[in-house]
Amino acid sequence: MNSTNPSMSHRTGDPNAVRPAVAAHDPIEAEGFDLARFRDAVAVVILPTLNEEQGLARTLQDLPFDRFELSGRKIQPLVIDGGSTDATLEVARTWNIPVLQQTSRGKGGAMLEAIAWVHRMGIPYAVVLDADATYPPDRILPALDLLQAGTDLVIGVRHPVWGPPKDLKDLVHRIGNLAMSYSASILTRRPILDLCSGFWGVSTDRFMGLHLDNSSFAIEAELVLKSVRQGLSIHQIAIDYHERVGQAKLRALRDGSRIFLTILREAGRPSRPDLSHHVPTPWIRDVLSIGLSIGTSGALLECEPSEAPEARRIARYLRQSLPDTRVEISAYPSSPTPFRRPRRPAPTGHPLVVALPSVLGISGGLRTATVSIRSESREMQIDLSRAPPVVGPVPAPSAWARSGGTRRDPRTWPSGSASLLVLTSRLNFARDHQQATLLTANGFRVVEQVFTRSPTSGTP
Repeated sequence: MNSTNPSMSHRTGDPNAVRPAVAAHDPIEAEGFDLARFRDAVAVVILPTLNEEQGLARTLQDLPFDRFELSGRKIQPLVIDGGSTDATLEVARTWNIPVLQQTSRGKGGAMLEAIAWVHRMGIPYAVVLDADATYPPDRILPALDLLQAGTDLVIGVRHPVWGPPKDLKDLVHRIGNLAMSYSASILTRRPILDLCSGFWGVSTDRFMGLHLDNSSFAIEAELVLKSVRQGLSIHQIAIDYHERVGQAKLRALRDGSRIFLTILREAGRPSRPDLSHHVPTPWIRDVLSIGLSIGTSGALLECEPSEAPEARRIARYLRQSLPDTRVEISAYPSSPTPFRRPRRPAPTGHPLVVALPSVLGISGGLRTATVSIRSESREMQIDLSRAPPVVGPVPAPSAWARSGGTRRDPRTWPSGSASLLVLTSRLNFARDHQQATLLTANGFRVVEQVFTRSPTSGTP
């Protein structure tokens, strides 16, 4: 349950005692800015504001302060304000949230100032979400888990870009978003599903190393494209997206043209991948990425005794990052459970198997991602299984079926296939297609199988 009372234990002291930093001073030196609030923090949740009185109040009400505490990590929200003239700052004071006064102009300027300040404070991670109640705070912890496991940049892919538009204005924004993501993907040969998302998490070290300089709404495009060019580790996760609270600041023609210029300037440059920081991807990060892609509601880990330590690490990771997910560990041989799915026999011995059931697909069939991990050969295979709701002929495999199952090198996309993936993700609204799209965009090869349900079998 989220906390909604500003007097709860995670907010200490008199709310009126916290004052925003004075614009004429460096925020670190500004009188009234309590630096002790940030001591030993692992991450800062940055909320950019400009006359967001209602949106900020809703966003702070939805922040999972109780889960921040239960995670065992110090996570500190921070507002950076661009000169609000409404009651935005009063809302921040009421919730006892520190405020930085922005000294530059534009959303990009706010991000550059805030993350530079967080980096100077020695805080390793930042998660950014617009303070207009459009983005879900429940994805802050999973994004932070991916970052702590070695991901450099986490991008939230908005669900409505995959759904039918609500009105003409929404349609125009969808077309613009598609054109930008498509252009960026075709130029970089990497699938970028949502180039302008206002929800993202980043390593502050990596952010500063990119030397960003865009002060406008094009900051997200510059961040993503420079990250791709430098070969940083990028994960894209599905997030819900809601109607904004308050007046929109983005201007479609003016800001859209700036974003397109940024795409042409940054995506067209040759890549300079920095491979010095690359390390083997930990299984727990991959499994969490898969779970976030399919919207898992539970997990069953099956393993031989030799794989038990790895299974326990994955289980702890899933329970921490997705607290609503039920996780079980079982040794071979296992009795049938609702999580199990038929799978191909392993060539030699049993791999560590993680079964992740998701919500119902668009066809009503239960989908399960069965992840087979072979630690000794660093191989992973994902089977997406679907059980039709009624007895009938077995449907043909999805067009997303792939052979094999090892991790794809993100720099080896064939020409045109990355942009095609972005285009088809907008045209096919089926949830199972969306799940496969996210997995593929994150570098996984997916093996898809379809199973029938017998009239008396209950759970297939």
